[in-house]
Amino acid sequence: MIRRLLSVVTLLAVASGVFVASAVADKETDKPFEATCVVSGAPAKKENAEKYMGKEVYFCCQNCPKAFKADPKKFDLKAKAQWLETKQITQVACPLSGGPVNAKETSQLGKATVAFCCEKCKGAVDKADDKAKLVFGNFDKGFTLQTSCPVSGKSLDVSKVVEHDGKKVYFCCGGCPDAFTKEPAKYTAKLPQFAKAEK
Repeated sequence: MIRRLLSVVTLLAVASGVFVASAVADKETDKPFEATCVVSGAPAKKENAEKYMGKEVYFCCQNCPKAFKADPKKFDLKAKAQWLETKQITQVACPLSGGPVNAKETSQLGKATVAFCCEKCKGAVDKADDKAKLVFGNFDKGFTLQTSCPVSGKSLDVSKVVEHDGKKVYFCCGGCPDAFTKEPAKYTAKLPQFAKAEK
């Protein structure tokens, strides 16, 4: 009888844990979409999207995409800032020095958080009139178009990196770079930095 009671209690605990986990996942999924329109600076809407360099760029209305398409280079830095807001890119280093970031040295850029290696780099961006130009002016120094490991599909560990055809490729762990270097052609199609180069 006691054994049966314990089994019932265990089942209830497991079911409760699953319910809580799915509720947390739902909460994260239900997070409101937040992005800054690259043309007007107003809040962007998810349904007003255009493709740019293999990524989505969001706008506040149906007119702003016309201005963007007419001169994408004019809005390039703001598009990259928006990609950081919408987690379509990954920060890999300090955008000014290229060194490892210090989690305590951060600044807000729109709705995104940018990390720096030191107080000096953070201060330079905080004082800048055009923060996006300073942060994204040399994009590859501090960021990657990758958001996942090309081998496993998992989140990136930015310390696991190899260079291929002049571009950095990031991985989730120490084992994946070996798999990549044995058969790079198998994985480059999954890497946005190479799709951009082909384009």
